[in-house]
Amino acid sequence: MPSSRTTVSLAQYLFTRIKEVGIRSVHGVPGDYNLVALDYVAKAGLRWIGNCNELNAGYAADGYARVHGISALMTVAGVGELSVSNAIAGAYAEYVPIVHIVGQPSLALQKQKKLLHHSLGDGDFESMTRMSQRTASKSVKLQCVSQAPGLIDEAISHCWKSSRPVSIVLPTDMVHAPVMAEQLSRPLDMLPSPNDSATERWTADAILRALGTARQPVLLVGGYNVRFTKRQEVQELAEAFGLPVFLSASGRGIIDEEHPCFHGLYLGDCSDPSTTRRVRSSDLIISVGNIHSDLNVASVSWEFDPLKMVEIRDGTVQVRGKAYHGLNSQGLLQTLVRRAEELSQSARRSPVATVQPSTSASPHPIYAPPPMTPTTVDREAIYGGGLMMMQGMLKRMSHTLSYRKTTGALNHDWLWPALSEWLQPGDTVIAETGTSNFGIWSTRFPRDVTYISQYVWASVGYSLGACQGAAAAVQDSALPDRRTVLFIGDGSFQFTCQELSTIVKNHLTPIIFVICNNGYTVERLIHGWHESYNDVQEWKYRQLLEVFGAEPGSYQTYQIRTKEELAALLQDSAFNHGRMLRFVELHMDQNDAPSELKTLTQQLVTRETHPHTHTYPPDTRRQGGPSD
Repeated sequence: MPSSRTTVSLAQYLFTRIKEVGIRSVHGVPGDYNLVALDYVAKAGLRWIGNCNELNAGYAADGYARVHGISALMTVAGVGELSVSNAIAGAYAEYVPIVHIVGQPSLALQKQKKLLHHSLGDGDFESMTRMSQRTASKSVKLQCVSQAPGLIDEAISHCWKSSRPVSIVLPTDMVHAPVMAEQLSRPLDMLPSPNDSATERWTADAILRALGTARQPVLLVGGYNVRFTKRQEVQELAEAFGLPVFLSASGRGIIDEEHPCFHGLYLGDCSDPSTTRRVRSSDLIISVGNIHSDLNVASVSWEFDPLKMVEIRDGTVQVRGKAYHGLNSQGLLQTLVRRAEELSQSARRSPVATVQPSTSASPHPIYAPPPMTPTTVDREAIYGGGLMMMQGMLKRMSHTLSYRKTTGALNHDWLWPALSEWLQPGDTVIAETGTSNFGIWSTRFPRDVTYISQYVWASVGYSLGACQGAAAAVQDSALPDRRTVLFIGDGSFQFTCQELSTIVKNHLTPIIFVICNNGYTVERLIHGWHESYNDVQEWKYRQLLEVFGAEPGSYQTYQIRTKEELAALLQDSAFNHGRMLRFVELHMDQNDAPSELKTLTQQLVTRETHPHTHTYPPDTRRQGGPSD
C-alpha cells in the first residue's frame, strides 16, 4: 500500500483507475496533445489498439463496452474530439459507458490564448468541449493537481452508474503532475446510490397493486442501461412473478431465448401474430430497459396506453401514468423480487395473498405465483399461458425447419432462419443497421449470446468498428475462444472498411459476413429503388485482407452465392472452429430484402407521407407519492 507521501504521475493514476474497472485495451488515435500520456498506457499494463481514425475508434470503444461493460478511448482535442463525436453521440443515445480521454494543449498555452493548430484559431480551447458536452453524461477537466484524482474517480464511477459516456480532458502539462498515490488504495465507488426507502416502498406498492389487478401482465425487456447492471434482476423479476417475457430488438440476450419465461420478440407489426396479440391484449405491460423508438419496437409511434404500463427506468418510474422520481431501478427491481418471495411464502400458508402498503390499512390483492424453478414449464397456467408457450415453442421450431430446402440463389428469408442452428452458445453477434439488424429478427439465438446493434442512433458503418472492439473485449476476457460474428452490408462496410486493418494488426479473429447486394437496401425501400444514388461501387472485398497486410495462412475467405454453398459452409468444422479471421461474401440480388424490413420501411414511408397524431399526451401522467 502506498505511503501517505508517495506520489505518482497524474497519467499513471488515470490509467491505473482505468485498469481497475477491468479494461485491458484502450482504443484511439495518437496525436501531439496525447502522445506523452500514451506512454503510460503500456506502463499500466494496458494494450493500446491504434485505430485508423477517431470515428472508428469510437465505434470500437462502443463495441468493447457492450461486451466488457465499460471501455476507454483516447483522442486529441479539436480534430479528434470532433471526429469521434458521432460515435460518442451514439453511445450516449444507446446507454454505452465509454471513458473518453481528450488530450489538450498545455494550460499555460491555453491561458495565453495562443493560436494553435487543432483549434478554430481564436484562442478558445473549450469550443469543441462545449460542442460535445451534450453527449457526455459528465465532463471534467484536469487542471488542479489536488482535485484531479477525485475528478477522475467521479468521472469513471459516473460513467458506470449512468451507463453513458464521460469526458476527461487532460492538458499536456498535467500528464506528469505528481498526485498522491494513497488515494489509489481506496476502491472506486461503482455501486448505485441507495434509494430513498419511502419512495422505493411507495413505488413497489404501486407496482404490486397493478400486478394484483392485472389478468394478463407481460414483461417487455430492452437492452438500454440493463445489460450489465440489471440483467440478473430482470430475470429474477420474471421468474418471481411468472411473467411471460418478450424482448424488444435491443433486448436480445438479456433473457436467454431458451429460458422457459421467454415467449418471443415483440417487434410491432413485424412480430409473430401470436406475440402481437399477446402483448397488445395485455392489461399490464411492465417495460424495463426500453427506448420506444421506431426501430427498437418496429413501430412508428409508441402504441400502448401509459395507463396500462409500468415503465421502469433510472431516475423516474411510471406506474399507470403516475411518476415516482429519484429511484435507481436496480434497487427497485431487487425490492420487487424480495417482495415476491415474501408473498410466495405467505401464499403457502394462506389461500389468499395480500400486500399491505405502508400508507394504507386496507389490504390489496396481489398475484402470488407458486415458487418457480428453471424447469417449471407450466408456470403460466394462471394466465392461461400454456397455449402461448406451445405457440412460442412451435415458432422457435419453425426457424430450424424453414431452411431445409437448400437449393437456389441465396436470399434473406432463407438466410436468417438458417443461422439459428449455426450460432453457438456464448457467441457475440453484431448486426449492422440495414438488412442485417432486421433480418436477424428471424434468427433464434442460443443461450448466453451477446447481441450488438444500434436501433436508436443507427449510424451506418458502426458495426465493423464495433466488431473490432467486441473481438478485442472477448480476447481480453476469461473466455477468449468465444466467437465474434459480424453481419454487415456492402454499403455500410465501405463506410468504415479501414477497421479490417485494425483487426488484422491486433490478431483478432472474428467471422465477418458481408452482404453484397450493390448498395443501400434500406434507402431503396424508402425511396429511389432504381436510383443511382443508392448504388455503391462493387469492390473485390476478399482481396482487402491482402491489401491490409494479413499474412497468408492467417485468414480464410469465401464467396457464397447459393443456399447449397452456405449450407455446406455452415456445417464445415474447420470454418466453425477455426482460430483465424474468416471473411465471407454473401452475394444476393439487390431487389431482395428481409420481410420484416419491408414491413417497417413501408410504415416509415407512410408516416412521412401521412403522419398520424395517435399519441398519449404527457398531462395524463400524475405525480406519485404517499397517497397513491
